[in-house]
Amino acid sequence: MPVKSHQHPVIIKASQCRKLCSCGGKHPAPGVTLYAAADAAEVLAADYLALHGGRELLLISDPLTHEVAGARVLAALRAQGVVVDHLLLGDEPSATEELAESVRARALGRELIVAVGAGTVNDLAKYAADRNGMLYWTVPTAPSMNGFTSSISAVKVKGVKLTVPAAPPQRIYADPQIICDAPLKLRQAGFCDVLAKVVSDIDWRIDSLLFDGGYCRLPTSLLSGVEESYSGHPEQIGRGEPAAVMGLFHGLLVSGVAMSLAGSSAPASGGEHLVSHFWDMREPLTGRVPELHGLQVGAGIILSTACYARLAELDGRTLAGRGAAAFDATAARIPGIWGDYADEVARQFIGKRDQLLRFDTLLPLHWPELVPLFRQVRSPEYFLDLFRRTGLDFSLASLRLSADEFLLAARNGRAIRTRITVLDLAAHAGVLDTAAEQTLAMLS
Repeated sequence: MPVKSHQHPVIIKASQCRKLCSCGGKHPAPGVTLYAAADAAEVLAADYLALHGGRELLLISDPLTHEVAGARVLAALRAQGVVVDHLLLGDEPSATEELAESVRARALGRELIVAVGAGTVNDLAKYAADRNGMLYWTVPTAPSMNGFTSSISAVKVKGVKLTVPAAPPQRIYADPQIICDAPLKLRQAGFCDVLAKVVSDIDWRIDSLLFDGGYCRLPTSLLSGVEESYSGHPEQIGRGEPAAVMGLFHGLLVSGVAMSLAGSSAPASGGEHLVSHFWDMREPLTGRVPELHGLQVGAGIILSTACYARLAELDGRTLAGRGAAAFDATAARIPGIWGDYADEVARQFIGKRDQLLRFDTLLPLHWPELVPLFRQVRSPEYFLDLFRRTGLDFSLASLRLSADEFLLAARNGRAIRTRITVLDLAAHAGVLDTAAEQTLAMLS
């Protein structure tokens, strides 16, 4: 097979970043390229040979992703004479710090890492490549999450699920047929995950208004430009129609790039993500098998939008003097919820104590500016309808959640991160419990 050109289009051009930036900062585009065609595996192998010769690489997959795409990638690489160390993970692997460090050690001395799969496989490969100062390419197998192009990796550290810095891949190779044929549940998860930006962007704007002024319209402008390709076609995504599914896939890639440009997950991950991380972290304590991340995020979107709707009805002048009591009430519940993980969770929550106490003065002061932001958020009913139009039975039962576990996350998920989100505002204002009960009723 002749060596092909290894130049492929970047997902986001630097000129777009300069045009859409509102903060005046520097947003170097990550330069991630995408090759999407039926011969993606063969082109990847040819590109690797052209750039790196036959030097050894580490290929990572799990049993499912290896069957879908990994075996073909492995065969294509070996056909080019490339030496491959294939790491086949176990069924349904979890990105713990211990496993991530094991992958990092396995990758030492290799030229590059190729990840075949979606969430966990990419988190592990990205973590290992970043820590080793290596290159990393990815072969997505489903439009299920936005982490393919992000500059973070989700890893459980001391039982707490954290997002740690990790460079995005340089190259993405995708077979559109594989993406479109991904199981319905994975498409639905990706749909929920990409819609999180509608609420997380408001969380970020509020945090910026109250504290650091670091908001930039660039990430949300990039996503707004592709939003119609997925949000307007939930039924088509459910049916697996190629145009809609590839529109969703592109939206997820742009969402990840948006996080990289912001230097933070804030543009696409706010309070709605915290409840999903909460349930994942509770797995060793409850024995519950976590549902797909994106589907859990969907439940968080319903909760966050219910919080925003209730906040929009309040008089902010009544919110002074509540900070200490709201903080103490949540902090007091941490030992009973987290057991051996309590110290690490408490450390996260204490990390934003000073900001939460400043709500006493900042919320009344900025309320006239905050209410218009609250009112930009669509209703929880709007999002629930979108999710169900994909064919999703969106309920506590489908999410494998009890009412008690849902309410526990809704009321206490804000404690697991230092980031300020709508869950913090709702707790301070005294509407978090009612928003949680409303969401519970909608999902029951």
